[in-house]
Amino acid sequence: MTTAVNHPSRAAEQVEADVVVIGGGPTGLAAAHFLAALGIRAVVLEQRLTPSGHPRATVINSRTMELLRHLGVDAQVRRAGVPLENTARITWCTSLAGTELAGLDIIASADALMERAVNSPVLPVICSQNRVEALLVDRLPENARVIRGVKAEELTRTPSGVRVTASGERPTVVEARYAILAEGLHGALRETVGLRRTASTPLGRLLDIHFSADLTPWTTGRESALYWLLTDTVRGVLVTVDPKRGEWLLEIPALTPDEEHTYFGQEVDHHKLIEAAVGVTGDAIEGLRIHSVRNWVMGSTGLESWRSADGRVLAAGDAAHTFPPTGGFGMNTGIQDAHNLAWKLATVLRGGAPDTLLDSYERERRPVAEFNARHSETNALQKRALLQTDADPAEFARNIEEHRPHFDFEGQTLGFTYDPGPGEPVVRDVVNYRPSAQAGHRAPHAWLDRAGDRISTTDLARTGFALLTGAEGTVWQQVVQGAPDFMGLPLTASVITADRGGLRDTNGTFADIYALKGAEAVLVRPDGHVLARLPGVAPREELRRAADRIVNSGPVPARTEGQS
Repeated sequence: MTTAVNHPSRAAEQVEADVVVIGGGPTGLAAAHFLAALGIRAVVLEQRLTPSGHPRATVINSRTMELLRHLGVDAQVRRAGVPLENTARITWCTSLAGTELAGLDIIASADALMERAVNSPVLPVICSQNRVEALLVDRLPENARVIRGVKAEELTRTPSGVRVTASGERPTVVEARYAILAEGLHGALRETVGLRRTASTPLGRLLDIHFSADLTPWTTGRESALYWLLTDTVRGVLVTVDPKRGEWLLEIPALTPDEEHTYFGQEVDHHKLIEAAVGVTGDAIEGLRIHSVRNWVMGSTGLESWRSADGRVLAAGDAAHTFPPTGGFGMNTGIQDAHNLAWKLATVLRGGAPDTLLDSYERERRPVAEFNARHSETNALQKRALLQTDADPAEFARNIEEHRPHFDFEGQTLGFTYDPGPGEPVVRDVVNYRPSAQAGHRAPHAWLDRAGDRISTTDLARTGFALLTGAEGTVWQQVVQGAPDFMGLPLTASVITADRGGLRDTNGTFADIYALKGAEAVLVRPDGHVLARLPGVAPREELRRAADRIVNSGPVPARTEGQS
């Protein structure tokens, strides 16, 4: 049957998919990629014809870069951006051309860079959100599709799943088993399926000015990811987008009612604000050109539930949570949401687990999002107080180390867990990452050698489950030969030893971190987190119990007062 949608003379295209994704931002596109890698057909509906030109998010942390590496786009992202190790400094100054008040080095030396590199096969990068979107679209697999220029107007339940009706130049009706809402903060479909929003008290409005200019006369020799500016006119931050192309983002929070008028009134001269931030007249700034301006309310939002009552619709990314930009966790958290959800949808769709497995998505991801929200809010409040203070430069510099958790967050990036013990936090240490191969944690990175090729332990569970074991764990290879899938997805067993041949632990890192005993194995999920440590005494029964634990782990905990 053909359905017409807002275009009486034009028949709607009928599309079938396993999963329909509403929203073609980084979260929605990443979801389509992750699903496609697992053999699941995904269709993305996106209202915009092209990615936004405004940078929005700019920092891609090391965990998200690992996921982009799995999709084969990390090299392109790095080429399109700026390696963070080249700008791993935060600078505070009266203006860009004025007095420097303090600096905070995130990677202060070659030794510090090597210490950071031990934690992951990839390093963070500065690459704006719109460039990431474009790369994800360009590299979309065959079994994933993006339909642009259509607005999802209606989402209804069908006997086999959901139907999404979209209007636009190409009216479309999509029939799918499940829907992912990645429609962003202002999407309209959440309320229609019973997903009610929550919000903390807004922290004020923020003005973004995206511009190009040659600022090298004032940045050369002190290249930084962020330049915090404390001028008489502008108190905000200059964000590095791409200094090679002279691309920048000036963010100015309105800290007082007077500043609301100054920054958001009809007579605002954005060129003058850039001049004040740099500290020179416009004639002295070569190539100054404003590309776009936006203002938005800074704060945290959430949902009472991330899954509809009928179970067919799940929210991810900004549709499920937003945070202040202070920390750079918005886009990163959304892409990691999609990674967690994709393998669970694939398992259910393949018949490897009951639908109740999808409840574990919110159970695992919401505490991480709430931690990121609280930390971002704390950062925002601290920076607001700092911007309102006329501090003595010497005192300012002495106290700047207190602000390290805002900018140096390797522990938060890599160290969050889906299985904290009673009373334990989701993140134990924001700054310092301590690898753990226990259940719930990201399986730690260690370099391995396979016939002369260097691979990471993080590569072993890209499209299925992986058993990692030592020299005495050959029983797991026998198990996999008899049952090469687990919960509907491929299952592999890797015996990792210090000997040549097979997978070799090149420097002992794997043995030290994983600390396997006898026939013990670490079972790694397709999203790279440890599902269980299995002793290897009764392997098949241990695998069955591991699956049961995540499938039957109970209802999603109720929200507590004050959570976003």
